[in-house]
Amino acid sequence: MTQTAAERGAAGPEPRRRKGLGRTAARGAAYLGLSQIIRLAITMISTVAVARVLRPDDFGVIAMTAPITGFILLFQNLGLNQALIQARTISDEQMNALFFYNMLASAAIAAILLLVSPLVGLFYGDERASYITAASAITVLLTGSTLQHTALINRNMRFRALGFVEVAVAATNLVAAFCFALWLRNYWAIWLGTLCGVLVNVVLVWSLSPWRPSRHVAWGSARHMITFGAHLTGFNLLNFLSRNLDNVLIAKFWGPAAVGLYDRSYKLMLFPLRTLNTPLGRIMLPALSRVQDDPARFRRMFLLALRALSIVSIPGIIAAAICSDRLVPFLLGDHWSAAGPIFFWLSLAGIAQPASNATGWLFISTGRTREMFRWGLVGTPTTILSFFIGLPWGGVGVAAAIFFGQMLRIPILYAWSTRDTPVRARDLYAAMAPTLVGGALAWISVEWLRHVLPTAAFILIAFVLSYGFTLVVQSATLQGRLALGEMIRLGLSVVRRRASNG
Repeated sequence: MTQTAAERGAAGPEPRRRKGLGRTAARGAAYLGLSQIIRLAITMISTVAVARVLRPDDFGVIAMTAPITGFILLFQNLGLNQALIQARTISDEQMNALFFYNMLASAAIAAILLLVSPLVGLFYGDERASYITAASAITVLLTGSTLQHTALINRNMRFRALGFVEVAVAATNLVAAFCFALWLRNYWAIWLGTLCGVLVNVVLVWSLSPWRPSRHVAWGSARHMITFGAHLTGFNLLNFLSRNLDNVLIAKFWGPAAVGLYDRSYKLMLFPLRTLNTPLGRIMLPALSRVQDDPARFRRMFLLALRALSIVSIPGIIAAAICSDRLVPFLLGDHWSAAGPIFFWLSLAGIAQPASNATGWLFISTGRTREMFRWGLVGTPTTILSFFIGLPWGGVGVAAAIFFGQMLRIPILYAWSTRDTPVRARDLYAAMAPTLVGGALAWISVEWLRHVLPTAAFILIAFVLSYGFTLVVQSATLQGRLALGEMIRLGLSVVRRRASNG
């Protein structure tokens, strides 16, 4: 099979390649970690700033259309990007075929969005939803042209470039959305901010990736990748239903204001997790795929990443849950105070998300997308059932039902995802336990201060103690000390590298 130029340049003795892979992954983790901190700050500023200008029902309009457009967009990529990243080798012929598969899918999806947009407005009884659905066709076409190039940058582990793109897109989105919000004072500001970010992404990704499509397309060359992607798309479809049907149900039965409160709570909780998990997944998928024939190294690499992810994310989620009744109005304004109870239950559910998301690395990096799809056939119906159970109590009821349903599914997911891999279910529990213990100690310690301290001080102490106790408990375990040492080493390597370059 013909290799790409990038792969030919990477050829060399196996020990050298594996040693270089470790260095590349370490530098990638450091660069993406830094970029995601910046991106998280930008996103949080954007959320707070725009929410203070617009009303909950403006966000509700976007939240109502997101499940519809998101469902259709599942068929844009068809899992082909992950197939490209996971494959041991890839030819120029296959890459060209994948690009045109993506573009054909994007054109078809844009046409479907235009056709169904009037139906979306009729379903919700709100014509604003139809306008946003139709406008989404523009961003679909633009995004489709970048999927292949982004995957190639990821496959070649150019994480510094990916981090730069994400920060630039987030900054553009922030500035554009806030300016349009001050000018228009309605839901169009949110969509226009997204459009500006997409345009910047197109320009940067095509500039950073030297690969260009050719007119000759060998459609059959990527057949086995399409099979891989089909199972992944099937899982993504099921996962999408479990992540978005709650918005549809709340919007349908409780209205745009209710779903606006719920959606902002969900996104506020999800921002840190998505900001960390998405870039770390970009590092781990190609790295794990390349060491899947070395079980000991695979297990060590996976568990180190999972423990580091839990140390960084879970204490913050626990602290947010502790002070949820004060945190939401403090950030978004008093008119969002009704979102506090929703945010509390979603934050509790978010505590389990780092490990749950990391199970996807196990499925994909080992090529077990069929098993991933089968898990979706089990997990999705139970999630949807929890939506209906909680729906009579509105957004708060749905959020609480999500938490309790997730607790019941976790043991099954851990056992299913680790089957036929070097990782065991007990490894996942062991990686998460010290952080959970530290968070519980922090919760007990600060609870009696709730009615004593002012809001800002209470929030600060909750976060400081949550991370402080986590570091103490992690330091008491061997694996925790190793993870903390690796995180410190990566941070220092970035500082030294940037100092030497500066």
